[in-house]
Amino acid sequence: NMGGKNSKKLSPDLHAKVVAVFETIDTDKSHTIDKEETLKFWQSNYAKLNTNALFDSVDKNNDGEIQLDEWIEFWGMVKSSGYSEEEIEEELDNLLAGGSWVQFDNMPKIHGKGVKKGD
Repeated sequence: NMGGKNSKKLSPDLHAKVVAVFETIDTDKSHTIDKEETLKFWQSNYAKLNTNALFDSVDKNNDGEIQLDEWIEFWGMVKSSGYSEEEIEEELDNLLAGGSWVQFDNMPKIHGKGVKKGD
């Protein structure tokens, strides 16, 4: 199922920016992001909250680390769930500036079981 409007494929420019954000957070260049790195990345800007939100969204296999392919796949899912590349780029710029992690609406939940319904 290549192409199509709901393609998960990111444009080359956006893909490069997604990788750049990953590399910014991955300070030890291990090609994985762990919670220590995200806590350092956000420092005092609600670091724990942002870290937990990021890992809940992105860490598919729940191993406490985010691999580059998980990261790229996540942003592809954001795109295929209806966000424009401009919106994604804005969000990546916000992250690079140390801004908070944003929970994207209407994103498929990757950990189907553990999600608490808000009442």
